[in-house]
Amino acid sequence: MSKFKQSGLTLIEILVTVLVLGIGLLGVAALQVTSINSSQEGLFRSQATEIAESVAARMRAAKLAIYDGNTTLTQVITAYAGAPYACANPPASCITGTCSAAELVAFDIYETCNMAQTELPEGEVYVSVVSGIRSRVAVAWTPSAARADVGQVEVVNLECANMNVPDGKDCVILEVIP
Repeated sequence: MSKFKQSGLTLIEILVTVLVLGIGLLGVAALQVTSINSSQEGLFRSQATEIAESVAARMRAAKLAIYDGNTTLTQVITAYAGAPYACANPPASCITGTCSAAELVAFDIYETCNMAQTELPEGEVYVSVVSGIRSRVAVAWTPSAARADVGQVEVVNLECANMNVPDGKDCVILEVIP
């Protein structure tokens, strides 16, 4: 009777265990990356909503200019329209001094544009007149990344395209009646 001694079986079991554990840890790491990406996009969406609300509040505040002169509500809404807002030349500050209605609108547009560019990646603000007393505010940004792992190759938001937001950008849209 011959005795055969088994050797190496325990080593193979350990290697299989390490392989399974490694694949599991890779899955956990992928979940963390996806979670961080989703959190970042949620932050961008919250900041864009805050900027859109700021534009709406500024339009409502500018409505007071109607009672000071011959300005109509339609003229106030049209004054805030722009696609996209430009931040090139800062106007005179209306925080410490007195401003006319036109200077206030220019200052509001500059501040809003600056806020979008500071808080969002490639942030832009679009405002269009929907009807005589309604306007639509879109705050757009470049998303951190498309989710190719789930089949998303680009951001598809048809409402953003209707506001002339360039392809590849995501946006938050807010309708305003000042």
